[in-house]
Amino acid sequence: MLNCQGLRLAVFLSAFLLLASLTLEFAARLFSFPAPIMGLALFAGLAAVAVLAITLVVALLPGSAQRLSECRK
Repeated sequence: MLNCQGLRLAVFLSAFLLLASLTLEFAARLFSFPAPIMGLALFAGLAAVAVLAITLVVALLPGSAQRLSECRK
């Protein structure tokens, strides 16, 4: 089940993956053969979206509401 620390960790992981994706994309433009680096950037960007989507689905489960209500305190 998801708790406050797990939710916070998922958001930070998603943000890190998004920043890594953007950094890899800009770095790939400096190389003459950017395809492998662009592939990693795409993978990191899609992983960031997947982490947030999975976190949303887990947060919407019935048992998570009580645990996540304690995060507001």
